[in-house]
Amino acid sequence: MANTQKKQPKITLYDKANLEGRSKTFTGADDNLVDSGFYDCASSVKVEAGVWVLYQKVYYKGHVCVVMEGDKVNLKNIRPKDKDMIVYDYFDETVSSLKPLEGDFTKEPKITVYAGDFRSRSVEFTKDVLDLRWYNMNDQISYLEVHSGAWIGFEAVNFRSFQTLYLPGRHVLSSTEGIFRNDTLSSLRAIQIIPPVMPVIVDKIQFHLDQRNYKETPINVFSWRQKNNTNTEQKLSITKDKSIRREDTYEFRWNQGTKVSMNVSHKLAVPTPTVGFSGGPETTVSLGVETYYDIGSTKGNTTVREETWKVHYPTSIAPKTELTLTSTITESNLDVPFTASLHQGDKKWEETGTYFGVQYFGFVTEFDEKFV
Repeated sequence: MANTQKKQPKITLYDKANLEGRSKTFTGADDNLVDSGFYDCASSVKVEAGVWVLYQKVYYKGHVCVVMEGDKVNLKNIRPKDKDMIVYDYFDETVSSLKPLEGDFTKEPKITVYAGDFRSRSVEFTKDVLDLRWYNMNDQISYLEVHSGAWIGFEAVNFRSFQTLYLPGRHVLSSTEGIFRNDTLSSLRAIQIIPPVMPVIVDKIQFHLDQRNYKETPINVFSWRQKNNTNTEQKLSITKDKSIRREDTYEFRWNQGTKVSMNVSHKLAVPTPTVGFSGGPETTVSLGVETYYDIGSTKGNTTVREETWKVHYPTSIAPKTELTLTSTITESNLDVPFTASLHQGDKKWEETGTYFGVQYFGFVTEFDEKFV
């Protein structure tokens, strides 16, 4: 359900290392940086969007340096101030032209390299290869095939030295960009731009109240009994009030899981039983007051309210009397199907689930007094 929008290519050149000094930003191709006032003076690069090819000569000629979205590159052999900065030190002050590459670079890259021709021993890669010696393929590749994405070839291990670029297709003693030299590849870098995924937004949740299931259950939460067999009034053996605490909870259970983030809150009114009825057909269920609820969870209850009731006792018990005290509270269990309307970017869809709510109300304490 990912929905992304392609960004306009954007790159900034700096005349000093570590993205410092005078700078110039480009959003399109420039075949001669003399006209832009940045000819042969770039010492670092920052790529904000797209894949770019920097050329050693004007009119897109000579050796190349390929950089992609997110790259911060020093073109000078100076220790980077940023640990994520790449060093391509062979290209310092040689950028004379540049252009963005056209194409979809979001797919998983895939390449097959051959030790000889296309019938020889081969190895397939989908990730960066820092050292082709690990695969016994160093300095012997003249045939390769790019199945998807794009790849940068380096003449030294660890992404160092001169580069060549390979776009989808078969390559025999050649590259798409750069100066190809036979049997010199020592490392490969995969080009892939992973676009940020737009968030899933809940537009509306509709509760189907006509399909609800509702149940009320009286629960005995406290009971106490004391008998006075004497002919005089007695004080009660219990001297402290009893506190009864319960938590109202809710749960949004999505039928097929959901793309909604687990920590997303949404303002809505949820189904609520009307307190004061005894249950059954007399009970009414309606939408309560709007507030924020955590709706991304697919399991587990969330506390929405906590309430405490107190049991108050009489101070004494009459002669020849047995006193029984019983406290009950009503637990309501409500489940209501819902349909949620969601969108992610321009994509819209619906998901279904069930809302489960547990509420406590109707706390009652009854006294029963009888002679013994």
